[in-house]
Amino acid sequence: MATDKLSATVDAGLLEEVRSRVGPRGLSSFVDQALRHELDRVALRELLDELAVELGPPDEAMVAEADALLGTRPKSAKTKGRRAPAA
Repeated sequence: MATDKLSATVDAGLLEEVRSRVGPRGLSSFVDQALRHELDRVALRELLDELAVELGPPDEAMVAEADALLGTRPKSAKTKGRRAPAA
């Protein structure tokens, strides 16, 4: 796999926390994994938005069933008839 260098500006506290967990040599791998994870989240959000347009939003029974299968959503994400904003 080809790689490329980048320069990014991030919160100093966040960078310190990441480095304390992964060590200086693990930072590139951590950033690579985080970028892939965020791209997966964006793709999933796009799919869910497409499905909501095609099929309509999920009803409360469907949301309750999903919550039961996957675990409870944080209270801040529970909105009647609306999704929490994409990050």
